[in-house]
Amino acid sequence: MYLINLINNSRFDIKKSKTATFFSPSKFENVLSFHKSINMNETPLIHMPALANKLGLKNLIIKDESSRYELNAFKVLGASYAMNRQVSSNPDIEVFCTATDGNHGRAVARIAKKMNRKAIIFVPRKTVKGRVNLIKDEGAKVVVVDGNYDFAVKQAASYVEKQNEDYNKRYYCLVQDKSSSGYEKIPIDIMMGYWTQIYEITNQIDSFTVDVVILQSGVGSWAASVVDYIINNWKNTPVFISVEPNSANCLFESIKKGYNVSVENEKFTSMAGLDCESLSKISWLILKNSLNSCISISDDLTEKAMKLLYNPITSDPVVVSGESGASSLGALIGLIESPKYKTFINKYIADSTVLLINTEGATDIVSYKRIVNT
Repeated sequence: MYLINLINNSRFDIKKSKTATFFSPSKFENVLSFHKSINMNETPLIHMPALANKLGLKNLIIKDESSRYELNAFKVLGASYAMNRQVSSNPDIEVFCTATDGNHGRAVARIAKKMNRKAIIFVPRKTVKGRVNLIKDEGAKVVVVDGNYDFAVKQAASYVEKQNEDYNKRYYCLVQDKSSSGYEKIPIDIMMGYWTQIYEITNQIDSFTVDVVILQSGVGSWAASVVDYIINNWKNTPVFISVEPNSANCLFESIKKGYNVSVENEKFTSMAGLDCESLSKISWLILKNSLNSCISISDDLTEKAMKLLYNPITSDPVVVSGESGASSLGALIGLIESPKYKTFINKYIADSTVLLINTEGATDIVSYKRIVNT
C-alpha cells in the first residue's frame, strides 16, 4: 500500500522568502557565462499530454536531466561552477573532497579530472556498488564511511581540515552543497550553479504558465536554488511543493515544527539522493516561507512513477528516471490517487500545469532494471 503524507505550510509568505534571496542578475550572468565556456549541454523539456490527461491536469511538463553533461544527473551544474570559483581564487588546490550518495560525488570527480586535480569522495556505507564504481571510473578515490550521509559530510569536512592543517596550506578543498555555520560560500556557489537549469526551463516553457512546481528535497539546496530563481524572475509565482522519502523527511518535519530539525532514521530508502537527516542552513532560510506544502512518500510510489515513465501512455515519450528523479511524479500520483487529499487536489492540482524535474536517470542500473521490468 502506498504511503503519502502532506502538510501545509502555515508560515507560507513569498514576501518573507524574498528577504533571504541571494539572486542577482550579475551573479547569474557569471554562472551562465561559465557554463557556456565549458559547453554545458542544454537538457530537454518534455511534454506528457497523455499522462496529464489521465491525472486530470491541463499540462504535465518534465525537465529531463538524465543526459546532463553525460553524467546522468543535474549535480554537475553546481559542482563545476563552485570548483571553478575555488580554483580561480586559490590555484594551489590539488585535491577536491566531498560526501555523496552518488551523483554529486561523480560530478566533483569528473570536474576535478578536467581540472587536472585529484578527488577524494566519502560515501555512506549503504551506497550501492554501481554508484561507487561510477565515481571510481572518474578517477577518484572513494572512502566508505561507517555511517549515513550526514556522517559522511562530517568525515569529509574533518579530513579536509586536518590535511590543510598538516600542510599549513589550503591544498584540499571541500565541495559540499550543505551549508553550516562558517561554511557558506561554496554551498552558495553550488546553488548559484543550479540556476542554469531553471534558466533553461524558463526559456523552454515558452507560452506556458506553470501553476505548480514539485521539487525533490534532500538537504534542500537545489530546491531552494530553483525557488530563489523563480521568485526573482517569473511574473507569476507557482505553488511550490516539496517531496522527500518518509524515512528522511527533515524538511517536512522542519516545516511542521517551524524550525530546522534533524531526523535520525536507520530505515532504508531507495531514493538515495534524498536520504538526508538534516537541511542546509541556507536552504531552510529560503524554503521555510516559500513552500506551500511538503510531502513525504514511500519508496513504492517513486518506483510506480519510474515504471510509468519507462512504459508511457500511448504517444508520450519514454523518460528514464532513477528513484530520486521520479519521486516528484510519485508524489503527484500519490496525491491524486488518495481520497484523503481530494480537497488539496481540487484547490491546487486539478486542471493545472505542473512542472516536474527528473533530477537523475538510471544511476543504479541494476535497481533500475529490476524496478521497471517488474
